[in-house]
Amino acid sequence: MSFSKEIVEDALVACGRSCCICHKFCGVRIEMHHLKPKHLGGDDSFENCIPLCFDCHAEVEHYNNNHPRGRKFSEGELRKHRDNWYSMVRELNTPLPRPENSVHVIQAVNGKGNMVAGRDLNIVTERVVKKTVVRTDPGGKHIENATARKIQELVKEYIDLHTAAEKDPQCAAQRIWSGIKKEFNVTTYKEIPAEKSDEAIQWLYAQIAMARPKIRRKAPERWKQSFYKPIYARANELGMSKEELYAIAQTRLELKKPVGSLKDLTQKNLEKLHHI
Repeated sequence: MSFSKEIVEDALVACGRSCCICHKFCGVRIEMHHLKPKHLGGDDSFENCIPLCFDCHAEVEHYNNNHPRGRKFSEGELRKHRDNWYSMVRELNTPLPRPENSVHVIQAVNGKGNMVAGRDLNIVTERVVKKTVVRTDPGGKHIENATARKIQELVKEYIDLHTAAEKDPQCAAQRIWSGIKKEFNVTTYKEIPAEKSDEAIQWLYAQIAMARPKIRRKAPERWKQSFYKPIYARANELGMSKEELYAIAQTRLELKKPVGSLKDLTQKNLEKLHHI
């Protein structure tokens, strides 16, 4: 007997189809593991289930008690990995709260494409920008140039993190480019299907997230800087000003003092804000 369809669906939603150990987005390449094995009395309940990617599942199952080497994944550790990741996924999907003393503001803006970030925002703009979009593939089957440039930018960030960790940048470059080709079954990243553009970007963000801990102690300032750009970029996508971003940070992180800059945040709070 294995986990029921309902339990598997609940687990997949709870983890966002990402591995509870390495946090990599798995898509269909994900498996359910029993925290306590069936032969040791484990059941097929939601509480005894942890979603894992193929690689982490293989690591968990690989340990040989008769010839121990390294450190085995214990049931308690796996449970903490799962609960922490489920909590992060819930945090990501929780709407931002409105400050208690905030005023409900609706703004209508007319002008030459200008935007004002408010609580609720209606934008009326008379500016029309004609833009020529050049696709990597004229047929529209593959990623657009904008996505290709974003991939290049994220790959560079991945390589820079390994360089800061005193790793060989050439090896890092070869690893990440090979990983992209293998992950999406292409000979070059420009052949990634258009419908997988978002998946490719998210996959690279996951690789960067896994590389980031390598510099946390060796280059703590570089580690903190690696969070600034994506946080500001996301705030910009949501139409937030820096002041609004800092207000959100103070509210969600439950800080006593106002935030004047992301540099004011501790490593722990900076990482938490990045997840938010």
